[in-house]
Amino acid sequence: MTTNIPKRKLPGPWPVFPKSETAEPVCPDIRPALHDRLRGRNAVGMIRRTLPGILLVLSLLCGPWMSARAAESEPGSIDLYIQNGGYAVKTLQGNIEGINADSPFIPASTIKLVTCLASLHILGADYQFATRFSMDEADNLYIQGGGDPTLTSEDAASLVGELFEHGVRRVNALILDGSAFALEGMVDGSENSARPYDAEITPLAINYNALPLLVRADHSIASGEPQTPVLPIMREIGRSMDPGQYRLNVRAFPAAGGLTNEERYAGELFRALLRQRGIQTGDRILRGTVPDNAALLLTHRSDSVRNIIRICLEYSNNFIANELFIACGRVRYGGAGTWKKGRMALAEFTSRTLRLDPEAITMVEGSGLSRKNQISPRTMIRVLEAFAPHIDLIPTKHDFLMKSGTLKGVYCYGGYFEDHDGLVPFSIMLNQEVNSRDKILRLLAARFEPLPASSAVDQTENR
Repeated sequence: MTTNIPKRKLPGPWPVFPKSETAEPVCPDIRPALHDRLRGRNAVGMIRRTLPGILLVLSLLCGPWMSARAAESEPGSIDLYIQNGGYAVKTLQGNIEGINADSPFIPASTIKLVTCLASLHILGADYQFATRFSMDEADNLYIQGGGDPTLTSEDAASLVGELFEHGVRRVNALILDGSAFALEGMVDGSENSARPYDAEITPLAINYNALPLLVRADHSIASGEPQTPVLPIMREIGRSMDPGQYRLNVRAFPAAGGLTNEERYAGELFRALLRQRGIQTGDRILRGTVPDNAALLLTHRSDSVRNIIRICLEYSNNFIANELFIACGRVRYGGAGTWKKGRMALAEFTSRTLRLDPEAITMVEGSGLSRKNQISPRTMIRVLEAFAPHIDLIPTKHDFLMKSGTLKGVYCYGGYFEDHDGLVPFSIMLNQEVNSRDKILRLLAARFEPLPASSAVDQTENR
């Protein structure tokens, strides 16, 4: 039997940690349709188009008082804001304009555009991840993970209800099958911090491998969300935390009992939900593989890759991006997923499908956490051109269609201006201490797109 459970869009509350350079926002998907974003821009379009002329007049009037550095360029010149970086814009006439357009830079989360584009081609827009539930003659329940990046506590509760409808009344032991992955190590660039954006990918993952935890003022422990029951792993981790509400990367804490913390989290959640449903369940949670004589009871299938990509880009979710990265390798080369297969699949896609030089993009993982990832602004333009048929998946930032990327000392934008109903792809990549990407975006937008009625750009950090 196949189930298709509606997905919640909120993975849970924010952690109490201060905002970090690589944290993913968790907020509802409220992105408007393209025509709604364009509504109201024509009223101020004339102002935006005349802005370069106004700047020129001001430069002539203020020339005698300009500083020596500013005198080298016109006021508002983009190169004033670039110390180590570059940009590229492809005009409607087909010309590439930019500075250091062919130099490789660290892209941070803008590399997710490459990962997601490759996933649409390699996996297919309708691809679904499968999680399978089987039972042997000894009443052992096997849960076989397939790399679903969006499995939640709500899904788990619905699946337990379906198991009950299938007649399951007793589970001797829970056995978790993680044979779909054989990863060689952690995500490159991960600091293994307790923050949820550092969570490791696994073939069976619940709630993005981030644990919702509430530590009360009296140091008693509760779940950080009503849909997830209090679990033993919460009590153990909570003892080391100050009072507050958290969403924690479980990998950051010591493991015990012969299982990883991700396995404990998933196993303890299903065990608790089985018991809540009235199914007699033993205490044992084990690691193993599904035997040939086990009977398949049901298969849970995720939402489509297309819809998963929409969430990945909107929230800049590192966890989803790297699950997609590994899935590309599994589908392309078969067998268990590895980082090597993911890298090979992405390299083959960029060279054969995008027709890029094999050295044009360096990707060691798919989320942008790694500083070993490299791409030039010109190459990102090529990616954006290929992404144009899927433009409805691109998020809106400051009223522009674009994906942002941020690490410490890395500030990037990649997206599209809408010039007279035509798309003008642009890429801004700064690998420098000063974050001037919004100033550069404002200057470029003055040339290629009418000023949005609300505001061109603000300085708010986003992923």
